[in-house]
Amino acid sequence: MDDLLKGELGRVSSDIIYILANDLFPSAIYPECLCSAVRSYPMRGGKRIRPALVLWSCGALGGIPEEAMNAAAAVEIYHSWTLVHDDIIDEDDVRRGLATTHVELSKHARVVYPTKTDADCAKFGRNLAILTGDIQQAWAVDILMRSTEKGCPPALVMELVRRLQNTVNRELISGEALDVELTMRELKAVTREDILKTISGKTVCLLKYSVQCGGAIALRTTDFRCPELQHLVRYAESLGFAFQLRDDYLGVFGDVRSFGKAPCSDFQESKPTLLYLEAMNALPESGRKELLSLTALPEYPMEKVQRIRELLTSSGAADKVLKLIAGYTEQAEENLHLLSDNKYKKLLRALSGYLLNREV
Repeated sequence: MDDLLKGELGRVSSDIIYILANDLFPSAIYPECLCSAVRSYPMRGGKRIRPALVLWSCGALGGIPEEAMNAAAAVEIYHSWTLVHDDIIDEDDVRRGLATTHVELSKHARVVYPTKTDADCAKFGRNLAILTGDIQQAWAVDILMRSTEKGCPPALVMELVRRLQNTVNRELISGEALDVELTMRELKAVTREDILKTISGKTVCLLKYSVQCGGAIALRTTDFRCPELQHLVRYAESLGFAFQLRDDYLGVFGDVRSFGKAPCSDFQESKPTLLYLEAMNALPESGRKELLSLTALPEYPMEKVQRIRELLTSSGAADKVLKLIAGYTEQAEENLHLLSDNKYKKLLRALSGYLLNREV
């Protein structure tokens, strides 16, 4: 990551943390463990890609990023609830190097209610985590509606809220549902189009919405078909596919110490990724049987991880996915060429380059 991008992402993160730490919405939430959980993921950090897209898209179209600050905070909070629920669905234990929300709440229950069984505490953790995500979604909408306090026209704010609740909610949750449904199918019934549609819902739609927020605030428009916004949307769409495919790649080939998640979690959950599908289509029968035998294992010691890496590499799947990521990144940058040059356009281009080669 170059110094300019690193510094600007750090500035975005600091601004978001300041807003969230001082926002009064969570203060009335009870019990205290729920209040703490609601703040946890948004305050924990992460890449802050979505709020950066809001602010930099606003600046790229000549707007004042400060006016989009509430919208930036809103997409970060909104993203958090999807992670909380996704971690429950995937039964993940670690998020950003720390315990996931449902695991942390389960640990809390074991301390506070020592007479309860582990099963009772685990159920408590899952239940409270579901409620955590629900309130985070409400918080996101609330802070977005307060964009009027930043000078955004009320009609535009209401349109942004409507799009979040109408389009993003529906598409994102549908993408998550398809992700769950694909694990129930036999592999031969899963297609490349299914996987790309899942990515479009789970990942791409919120990135597209982020640039729409920033761009619309800059232009003071509710016409989301205007050319400038369409250039940004196509940029974000390509960026989203590149981002998720890189995430899937790092889920196998990444360094667990920097990536922050256990390796091969998708294999453990029998979740078909494009990387897995490409390998199964290219391997000989013996290789397909071996790769299939390496799914849904209770644990993944490094020798198993290494064997999976060898199969994905020898099949050509790893190289094919890396080339696809590079292609999506190139498409993203082509759409940026259609915008006027300024600092924020440079940041958007730097972001796409970073995501192409990131290791975390």
